[in-house]
Amino acid sequence: MKGARVQGPFEWEVMELDKPRAGQGQMLVRMEQVAICGSDFPDYCGVCPEYPLLPGGSGHEGIGIVERCESGTYEEGARVLLWGFDRERGLFQEYVPTRDRGLLLLPMDQPRERVLMSQLLGTVLRCFRKLGNLLDQKIVVLGQGPAGQLFTGVLRNLGARQIIAVDPLEYRLDVSRQMGATHAVNPDSVDVVEAVREITDGDMADVVVEVVGGEDTYGQCLDLTHRFSTIVCFGVPDKENHAGVIKLPMMEMQRRELKLVLSVNYGDNPYADYALALDWIVQGRLDVEPLVSHVLPFADIQRGFELAVDKPIADEALKVVLEF
Repeated sequence: MKGARVQGPFEWEVMELDKPRAGQGQMLVRMEQVAICGSDFPDYCGVCPEYPLLPGGSGHEGIGIVERCESGTYEEGARVLLWGFDRERGLFQEYVPTRDRGLLLLPMDQPRERVLMSQLLGTVLRCFRKLGNLLDQKIVVLGQGPAGQLFTGVLRNLGARQIIAVDPLEYRLDVSRQMGATHAVNPDSVDVVEAVREITDGDMADVVVEVVGGEDTYGQCLDLTHRFSTIVCFGVPDKENHAGVIKLPMMEMQRRELKLVLSVNYGDNPYADYALALDWIVQGRLDVEPLVSHVLPFADIQRGFELAVDKPIADEALKVVLEF
């Protein structure tokens, strides 16, 4: 079977692997699609202490078809959503053994790219469980990659008054407007703090969502807030070092009595969030199709990461999906 591993910084290797067997309490799934996520970037970008990495890599957003399930919990041929962090190896491989219960069944009559987005949208929705009522709020979303776009779309659904999308790539801001942003700000063209001050009539943001993971953008959050604002820490801060260490002005944050909300979908039952996300997608509450910019053969995983990480502008890459 085909699989891939990170051979070294910025280098994927596609290789032949032995087809795995499902163990006790597991079933075997044939992968259909796996998406490249921002949290896959650090391994690819060279922050790991040793290379090569294990086959399968960090892939964790995937869907597949049940090939064999001894327990009968799932019918053979059923489509399921997979979450790569519940196995020893990730999803960048053709077959994966996974647990035989608790996985989200996916409808067969929906486009695969749509239901695949249930994982990422579920991760975003988990964060909203912690935020409370957002009606009439003024909210800044720093970063309009796939996760940032979903934050923008969910905020529109939940009644935010102003949704200010911030990103240096104009084509991403065009998608942000489709997803429901009331304002789009390019930090390469204007001063973001002054733009937010003008848009909010000097009030600044009630909530700032950081979806980049950069020390500069995390630091900028403070300048965009007023006293008692909320800062959502969603961006993964491990692009430069594996530990994800960044510096924050904690004293000033304490003086302002800001609320920090940290969120990532590692809960006991993340599939509850994915099920909610699937409902939203199937019901048409959120159109995720504008997020998928490229669908490539799995053998082109190197090009997929180059599109997503190294040179997204030329090809206007947003969400890159690999297909088996």
